[in-house]
Amino acid sequence: MTMDAIRPLGEPRIDRAQHEAIASVRHTPSPGSARGGHSPVRAQAALPENPFAALSGANGRPLKVAILSDFTRIPYANGAVFQTRALYRALNTCGHQATLIGPRDPDASADEMPPGTIALPSLPLRTYPGVHLPMPLESFVFDPMRWDFDICFAQTTTLLVEFGIWLRKMRGIPLLCVNTTHLAAAYDVLLPERVSRIGAVHTVLHKTLRAPMERLFVDLYNQGDGLVVLSEGLRDYWRERGVTVPIHVIPRMVPEDVFDRPLGPDPYAPILEERGLDVRGPRFVCAGRHTREKSQHRLIRIFAEHVAPHHPQATLTLVGDGPDSAAYAALARELGIARRVIMTGEVPYSRISDYYRHATAFLHASLSETFGNVLSEALWCGTPTVAFADGMGVSSQIQSGYNGLLLEPGRGTLAEAKANAAFGNAALALARDPQAAARLGSAAAQRARERSSPLVVQRMIANAFVNAREHAAGAGLRPLVDGPKALQWLETFRHFRSWMGFTGGLFAFGHLRPAAAPRPKGIQPSFCA
Repeated sequence: MTMDAIRPLGEPRIDRAQHEAIASVRHTPSPGSARGGHSPVRAQAALPENPFAALSGANGRPLKVAILSDFTRIPYANGAVFQTRALYRALNTCGHQATLIGPRDPDASADEMPPGTIALPSLPLRTYPGVHLPMPLESFVFDPMRWDFDICFAQTTTLLVEFGIWLRKMRGIPLLCVNTTHLAAAYDVLLPERVSRIGAVHTVLHKTLRAPMERLFVDLYNQGDGLVVLSEGLRDYWRERGVTVPIHVIPRMVPEDVFDRPLGPDPYAPILEERGLDVRGPRFVCAGRHTREKSQHRLIRIFAEHVAPHHPQATLTLVGDGPDSAAYAALARELGIARRVIMTGEVPYSRISDYYRHATAFLHASLSETFGNVLSEALWCGTPTVAFADGMGVSSQIQSGYNGLLLEPGRGTLAEAKANAAFGNAALALARDPQAAARLGSAAAQRARERSSPLVVQRMIANAFVNAREHAAGAGLRPLVDGPKALQWLETFRHFRSWMGFTGGLFAFGHLRPAAAPRPKGIQPSFCA
C-alpha cells in the first residue's frame, strides 16, 4: 500500500538520515513551513523572556502559588506530574514561591520532594504502586490560618480539589482547576482483567457512573475561578455539561532541555540484534502507562493482524510500565508475535526522545486522552505518527495529512475491525514512503513548537492566573475566616466529608484487582533536578 492510497488521511516518514535532518529543525530556524507560516524559532522570539515575570509586577511582589498535585514525587512517567514539575520550576525560576501540596508518599526520600512540600495523609492505591490518595486526616489540614496563598492551581484528578474549594471559601484564595483525566474512561483501570472483558459490565458502569461523576466535577469546577482544559474538544465537552466558569485551552509544554538534546545512541539496535531481527526493519513505537484505558492491547492486535504478516522484520516497541504490562506480554505470546513485540519497561525521561527519533513511526491508539503527552513529544521529535481521532486531546494535536495521520476509531465490532485494518495499513504506508513521511515529520516538529513550547504555554498559564484572580475579585468573595465559627465548621465538614467519602470509595475500589508489582525507584527525575 502506498501513501497515495490513503491520500485523504495525509501524506506521511523517515529513515535514519532523514530523522537527523528533522532533528535539525529544533536547532536551526527554517524559512517557513510548507504552508508559508513563520518558523517556530521566530514565533517564540517575539514572546517575553519570562511570561511569569509580569505576574510579579501586576501583584507588586512575587506570587505565593499553591499547586495541588496527585504526586509529591515522580514515581513513574506521567504527563500530568511532568507538567506539574515544569510549572513548579518555571514559577520558582521567576522568583515566585510555589508550594506543592499533595499526598504523603512513604517511599519518597527527602531529595525527591521539592523544598517546602506539604504532604497530606494518604492511602495507597493498591493496583497502582506509586499512587497515593490524599486525605484530610490530620488537624493541621483544618486550620485555615495556616494557608496563605495568592492563588491555588489544582492539577489533580482526585477530590483534593475540594481542598482548593475550601481554601477559596475560607481565605478568599482564587482557584484555577485543571481537567487532567477523561473521567468516562478512568474506571476501567480498576477492573479485574476478566471483568473488563465483559461488555455488559462496561455498559452498566458507564450508565451508572458517568453521569454522576460528570455532575460532581461540573459542580466542583463551578466553585472555582476557572478551568484549564488541554484541548478544544474538552472545552466543548465541559461547556455542554454545565461548566460556567471561564475555560482556558492550554496544551502541555514539551521541555526543550529534554527533547532538543542531540540524537543519542540507537536504543533499539541491541535488542533487535539479540532477537535476531534486522536493525533496518520498520520500528513502530508506542509510549505511555500500560493501562487498558491507553489501548495498547488494541495496538498489539493491530500489529499482529495487519502489520506483522505483511512485513517480517517490523517490530512494535511498548515503552513504559503499568498494571497491565503482564497482560500485554501474555497477549503478544498468545498472538504469536512475542519475539517482535519489545517491552522496555520504564525508561528515564531523559532518554525517551531517542526512542521517538530512532523509530520509523509512533502509533497511538488511546481514546481516553485529555492531552496525549507522549504524542506531543513524538511530534516535537519529528516522528511520523498514526493515531485514532478521539474528539479530544489527540484530535486537537494532529491535523491529519499535515503533521500526522488521524483515523476514525470505529464504533461497534465490525467498524472497529475496519478501523484496525486501516490503522495497520497506514502504519505500513509510513514505512514504505519515506519522502512523504519526512514531510509529515517536519511539519509535526514545527507545529509542536508553535503550540507546545514552554514560552507559549507559560504565557497562557500566566494569563489564566490573571483571569482567575479577576474572576475571584468580581465574585465578591468574603472569606469565612472573618465570619462566625459555626459557619466555618459547617463548610469544613461539608467539603471534607465529600473528600473523604469519595477517596475512601476509590481506595476500596482499588482492591478489585490484584496488587501490582512495586516499581523500581530512581528512574525518573525529581521535582528539583
